[in-house]
Amino acid sequence: MEHFQRLKNLDYKSFFKKAGRFILIFHVIFILFIAAASFAYIFVDPPFTTLQAYRLVFNSYSPKKHYNLPISSISRKYQRLLVYTEDPNFYRHKGIDPEAIMSAAQVNFKYGKKLSGASTITQQLARTLFLFPDKLYVRKYLETIAAITIDAVMTKRRILELYFNYAEWGRGIYGIQSASYYYYGLPLYRVSEDQVVRLITLLPSPCKYSPETFEKRKRLSRRYNNLNDTLSAMQIP
Repeated sequence: MEHFQRLKNLDYKSFFKKAGRFILIFHVIFILFIAAASFAYIFVDPPFTTLQAYRLVFNSYSPKKHYNLPISSISRKYQRLLVYTEDPNFYRHKGIDPEAIMSAAQVNFKYGKKLSGASTITQQLARTLFLFPDKLYVRKYLETIAAITIDAVMTKRRILELYFNYAEWGRGIYGIQSASYYYYGLPLYRVSEDQVVRLITLLPSPCKYSPETFEKRKRLSRRYNNLNDTLSAMQIP
Protein backbone atom coordinates (compact mmCIF):
# COMPACT_ATOMS: atom_id res chain seq x y z
CA MET A 1 0.00 0.00 0.00
CA GLU A 2 2.82 2.38 0.92
CA HIS A 3 4.64 1.52 -2.31
CA PHE A 4 1.47 2.23 -4.33
CA GLN A 5 1.10 5.63 -2.62
CA ARG A 6 4.68 6.51 -3.51
CA LEU A 7 4.00 5.66 -7.15
CA LYS A 8 0.91 7.88 -7.12
CA ASN A 9 2.94 10.77 -5.67
CA LEU A 10 5.61 10.29 -8.30
CA ASP A 11 2.98 10.28 -11.05
CA TYR A 12 1.49 13.52 -9.78
CA LYS A 13 4.91 15.13 -9.58
CA SER A 14 5.71 14.00 -13.11
CA PHE A 15 2.37 15.25 -14.38
CA PHE A 16 2.74 18.71 -12.88
CA LYS A 17 6.32 18.94 -14.07
CA LYS A 18 5.29 18.11 -17.64
CA ALA A 19 2.30 20.44 -17.45
CA GLY A 20 4.50 23.27 -16.21
CA ARG A 21 7.00 22.68 -19.01
CA PHE A 22 4.19 22.64 -21.59
CA ILE A 23 2.71 25.91 -20.27
CA LEU A 24 6.11 27.57 -20.30
CA ILE A 25 6.86 26.43 -23.87
CA PHE A 26 3.39 27.54 -25.02
CA HIS A 27 3.91 31.02 -23.59
CA VAL A 28 7.33 31.39 -25.19
CA ILE A 29 6.03 30.27 -28.60
CA PHE A 30 2.95 32.50 -28.33
CA ILE A 31 4.95 35.59 -27.37
CA LEU A 32 7.54 34.97 -30.10
CA PHE A 33 4.78 34.53 -32.69
CA ILE A 34 3.01 37.75 -31.67
CA ALA A 35 6.32 39.63 -31.60
CA ALA A 36 7.35 38.37 -35.05
CA ALA A 37 3.95 39.09 -36.60
CA SER A 38 3.82 42.53 -34.98
CA PHE A 39 7.26 43.35 -36.32
CA ALA A 40 6.19 42.27 -39.81
CA TYR A 41 3.03 44.39 -39.56
CA ILE A 42 5.12 47.47 -38.97
CA PHE A 43 6.03 47.30 -42.65
CA VAL A 44 3.14 45.45 -44.32
CA ASP A 45 -0.60 45.30 -43.76
CA PRO A 46 -2.08 42.00 -42.54
CA PRO A 47 -3.44 39.97 -45.49
CA PHE A 48 -6.23 38.71 -43.20
CA THR A 49 -7.08 38.57 -39.51
CA THR A 50 -8.32 35.80 -37.23
CA LEU A 51 -11.48 37.86 -36.65
CA GLN A 52 -12.22 37.86 -40.39
CA ALA A 53 -11.68 34.10 -40.53
CA TYR A 54 -13.81 33.52 -37.44
CA ARG A 55 -16.70 35.62 -38.75
CA LEU A 56 -16.60 33.85 -42.10
CA VAL A 57 -16.50 30.33 -40.64
CA PHE A 58 -18.75 30.66 -37.57
CA ASN A 59 -21.06 33.53 -38.52
CA SER A 60 -21.06 33.26 -42.34
CA TYR A 61 -20.20 36.97 -42.70
CA SER A 62 -18.73 37.31 -46.17
CA PRO A 63 -16.03 40.02 -46.19
CA LYS A 64 -17.04 43.20 -47.99
CA LYS A 65 -14.53 45.08 -50.11
CA HIS A 66 -11.71 46.21 -47.87
CA TYR A 67 -9.98 49.59 -48.04
CA ASN A 68 -6.86 50.57 -46.11
CA LEU A 69 -6.24 54.15 -45.12
CA PRO A 70 -2.93 55.69 -43.99
CA ILE A 71 -3.18 57.26 -40.54
CA SER A 72 -1.99 60.52 -42.10
CA SER A 73 -5.23 60.61 -44.12
CA ILE A 74 -7.41 60.41 -41.01
CA SER A 75 -8.20 63.75 -39.40
CA ARG A 76 -6.43 64.32 -36.08
CA LYS A 77 -9.74 65.16 -34.43
CA TYR A 78 -11.18 61.79 -35.47
CA GLN A 79 -8.08 60.07 -34.12
CA ARG A 80 -8.46 61.96 -30.86
CA LEU A 81 -12.17 61.21 -30.74
CA LEU A 82 -11.68 57.48 -31.13
CA VAL A 83 -8.89 57.39 -28.54
CA TYR A 84 -10.98 59.45 -26.12
CA THR A 85 -13.95 57.10 -26.26
CA GLU A 86 -12.17 53.75 -26.61
CA ASP A 87 -8.98 54.18 -24.59
CA PRO A 88 -8.28 57.58 -22.95
CA ASN A 89 -4.90 56.43 -21.59
CA PHE A 90 -3.79 54.96 -24.93
CA TYR A 91 -0.65 57.11 -25.22
CA ARG A 92 0.37 56.50 -21.60
CA HIS A 93 -0.10 52.78 -20.95
CA LYS A 94 1.99 49.82 -22.16
CA GLY A 95 -0.74 47.84 -23.88
CA ILE A 96 -3.05 47.33 -20.91
CA ASP A 97 -4.55 49.91 -18.56
CA PRO A 98 -4.48 48.69 -14.91
CA GLU A 99 -6.47 51.73 -13.78
CA ALA A 100 -9.29 50.95 -16.25
CA ILE A 101 -9.20 47.26 -15.28
CA MET A 102 -9.68 48.09 -11.60
CA SER A 103 -12.49 50.50 -12.40
CA ALA A 104 -14.23 47.93 -14.63
CA ALA A 105 -13.87 45.24 -11.95
CA GLN A 106 -15.56 47.51 -9.42
CA VAL A 107 -18.44 48.25 -11.79
CA ASN A 108 -18.90 44.58 -12.70
CA PHE A 109 -18.80 43.55 -9.04
CA LYS A 110 -21.30 46.25 -8.08
CA TYR A 111 -23.88 45.16 -10.65
CA GLY A 112 -23.10 41.45 -10.52
CA LYS A 113 -22.50 41.11 -14.23
CA LYS A 114 -19.92 41.99 -16.86
CA LEU A 115 -20.74 45.50 -18.03
CA SER A 116 -17.20 46.64 -18.79
CA GLY A 117 -14.19 44.76 -20.14
CA ALA A 118 -11.69 47.63 -19.93
CA SER A 119 -10.02 46.55 -23.17
CA THR A 120 -7.53 49.04 -24.51
CA ILE A 121 -7.21 49.82 -28.21
CA THR A 122 -4.12 47.59 -28.20
CA GLN A 123 -6.04 44.71 -26.62
CA GLN A 124 -8.84 45.13 -29.14
CA LEU A 125 -6.28 45.07 -31.94
CA ALA A 126 -4.67 41.93 -30.50
CA ARG A 127 -8.08 40.26 -30.44
CA THR A 128 -8.79 41.35 -34.00
CA LEU A 129 -5.47 40.31 -35.51
CA PHE A 130 -4.62 37.14 -33.59
CA LEU A 131 -7.47 35.83 -31.42
CA PHE A 132 -11.26 35.42 -31.45
CA PRO A 133 -14.27 37.41 -30.15
CA ASP A 134 -15.72 34.82 -27.74
CA LYS A 135 -15.93 36.19 -24.19
CA LEU A 136 -13.72 33.68 -22.40
CA TYR A 137 -11.22 34.24 -19.60
CA VAL A 138 -8.53 32.35 -21.52
CA ARG A 139 -8.99 34.70 -24.48
CA LYS A 140 -8.74 37.70 -22.17
CA TYR A 141 -5.54 36.31 -20.71
CA LEU A 142 -3.95 35.71 -24.12
CA GLU A 143 -5.21 39.10 -25.29
CA THR A 144 -3.39 40.75 -22.38
CA ILE A 145 -0.10 39.02 -23.21
CA ALA A 146 -0.48 39.85 -26.91
CA ALA A 147 -1.29 43.50 -26.20
CA ILE A 148 1.80 43.97 -24.04
CA THR A 149 3.91 42.34 -26.76
CA ILE A 150 2.39 44.45 -29.54
CA ASP A 151 2.96 47.63 -27.57
CA ALA A 152 6.61 46.69 -27.03
CA VAL A 153 7.15 46.18 -30.77
CA MET A 154 4.95 48.75 -32.54
CA THR A 155 4.61 52.49 -32.24
CA LYS A 156 1.33 53.92 -30.96
CA ARG A 157 0.80 55.50 -34.36
CA ARG A 158 0.98 52.15 -36.15
CA ILE A 159 -1.25 50.47 -33.58
CA LEU A 160 -3.87 53.15 -34.09
CA GLU A 161 -3.53 52.90 -37.88
CA LEU A 162 -4.09 49.14 -37.82
CA TYR A 163 -7.05 49.59 -35.49
CA PHE A 164 -8.70 52.08 -37.83
CA ASN A 165 -8.13 49.71 -40.75
CA TYR A 166 -9.08 46.34 -39.22
CA ALA A 167 -11.59 46.96 -36.43
CA GLU A 168 -15.02 45.45 -37.06
CA TRP A 169 -17.55 47.97 -38.35
CA GLY A 170 -20.36 45.66 -39.42
CA ARG A 171 -21.03 42.18 -40.76
CA GLY A 172 -18.03 41.53 -42.97
CA ILE A 173 -16.96 45.19 -42.77
CA TYR A 174 -13.46 45.85 -41.44
CA GLY A 175 -11.91 49.29 -41.16
CA ILE A 176 -13.38 52.76 -41.08
CA GLN A 177 -12.70 53.46 -44.77
CA SER A 178 -14.52 50.25 -45.72
CA ALA A 179 -17.40 51.26 -43.46
CA SER A 180 -17.53 54.73 -44.99
CA TYR A 181 -17.84 53.27 -48.48
CA TYR A 182 -20.33 50.59 -47.38
CA TYR A 183 -22.71 52.84 -45.46
CA TYR A 184 -22.31 56.14 -47.31
CA GLY A 185 -20.77 55.29 -50.68
CA LEU A 186 -17.99 57.80 -50.06
CA PRO A 187 -14.39 57.83 -48.79
CA LEU A 188 -13.91 58.97 -45.22
CA TYR A 189 -12.62 62.44 -46.10
CA ARG A 190 -15.87 63.21 -47.93
CA VAL A 191 -18.38 62.25 -45.27
CA SER A 192 -19.72 64.67 -42.65
CA GLU A 193 -18.59 64.91 -39.04
CA ASP A 194 -21.93 63.50 -37.92
CA GLN A 195 -21.46 60.46 -40.16
CA VAL A 196 -18.01 59.81 -38.70
CA VAL A 197 -19.39 60.13 -35.18
CA ARG A 198 -22.06 57.60 -36.10
CA LEU A 199 -19.40 55.17 -37.33
CA ILE A 200 -17.38 55.50 -34.12
CA THR A 201 -20.57 55.09 -32.10
CA LEU A 202 -21.05 51.64 -33.68
CA LEU A 203 -17.82 50.09 -32.39
CA PRO A 204 -19.26 48.33 -29.29
CA SER A 205 -21.99 46.58 -31.35
CA PRO A 206 -21.08 46.75 -35.04
CA CYS A 207 -22.85 43.53 -36.05
CA LYS A 208 -26.18 44.35 -34.41
CA TYR A 209 -26.66 47.97 -35.45
CA SER A 210 -25.95 50.36 -38.31
CA PRO A 211 -25.37 54.13 -38.33
CA GLU A 212 -29.12 54.54 -38.75
CA THR A 213 -30.36 52.01 -36.19
CA PHE A 214 -28.03 52.31 -33.19
CA GLU A 215 -30.39 54.79 -31.48
CA LYS A 216 -32.61 51.81 -30.66
CA ARG A 217 -30.11 51.02 -27.91
CA LYS A 218 -29.89 53.58 -25.10
CA ARG A 219 -26.23 52.90 -24.37
CA LEU A 220 -25.25 53.68 -27.97
CA SER A 221 -27.47 56.77 -28.05
CA ARG A 222 -25.67 58.09 -24.97
CA ARG A 223 -22.33 57.26 -26.57
CA TYR A 224 -23.35 59.17 -29.72
CA ASN A 225 -24.35 62.23 -27.69
CA ASN A 226 -21.12 62.12 -25.66
CA LEU A 227 -19.04 61.85 -28.83
CA ASN A 228 -20.80 64.85 -30.33
CA ASP A 229 -20.18 66.88 -27.17
CA THR A 230 -16.52 65.87 -27.16
CA LEU A 231 -16.08 66.71 -30.83
CA SER A 232 -17.67 70.13 -30.34
CA ALA A 233 -15.22 70.87 -27.52
CA MET A 234 -12.16 69.97 -29.59
CA GLN A 235 -10.03 72.77 -30.99
CA ILE A 236 -8.37 70.61 -33.66
CA PRO A 237 -8.99 71.21 -37.39
